This record gives sequence, C-alpha cells and structure tokens, in this order.
Amino acid sequence: MNIKQFNIDSEDRVFVVFQEETSLWWLRLLKKNFRHCFLLFKESGANTYLELNPYSNQFVFIQHKVADDFDYIGSLEEKGKLVCEVSINDNLCGAYPWFFFTCVEFAKRALGIYNIFVITPFQLYKAINKINN
Repeated sequence: MNIKQFNIDSEDRVFVVFQEETSLWWLRLLKKNFRHCFLLFKESGANTYLELNPYSNQFVFIQHKVADDFDYIGSLEEKGKLVCEVSINDNLCGAYPWFFFTCVEFAKRALGIYNIFVITPFQLYKAINKINN
C-alpha cells in the first residue's frame, strides 16, 4: 500500500463545497443547491487537492492531481457546485456535543466551527460567510 502524508499547514487552502446532487430522498427537503457538503484541501505549491467527502454509507478520500493550468475550483463551479474558501479555527473551546454525524457535522469539526445551531448545509454556508466577513 502506498501512503502519502498530507499535512495541512497555513499555506494550504481549505474549501467547503456545497452541492445539489444527492441520492437520499429526504435530503431533497433541504434548500436547493445546499443538500450536501464536503471539504477540499489544496496543497500549497502544487495543484493537488484532497477531497474529504462524508457520504451516509462511506467516507471517501480522493486525491485530485490536476494540470498546473487547470482551474479545478472553477470546474466544480461550472458543474453547479458552490465553493467557499475558509480557514481552520485552531482555537477550539472544548468537546463538541453529541450529534448525528452528518456532512455538516463533519465539516464543522474539521474546520473548528463550534455552533450547535448550524445543522444544515445552508446554515453552514451562512456561518462561513459570517466568519469570512
């Protein structure tokens, strides 16, 4: 097995990707274009992205190596996905409360967003916009 270490440092860029597509009928009750989310980490100095995608039945890790002149984020946006850049909060304030492990819960914990009222992808999007502004 070939294992590559992917260290997140201050030079790396972190993105949350929101999308419409879902195979679960009950997620269609959520706001359009905000039915699922996942994370992308862009390695500094390379055009390599690590996708961390928490599906309901599996957790997918994919390393995307793209050509230097290819706009990977732009290609996701052309496919109808909304991509937001965000920074990781290292100032955690304690243990997270117990909750269902959803794509939003995964993203909140990975990014250090401690807000029990952020439950849906759209609420996460609003929280990220509040952090970025």
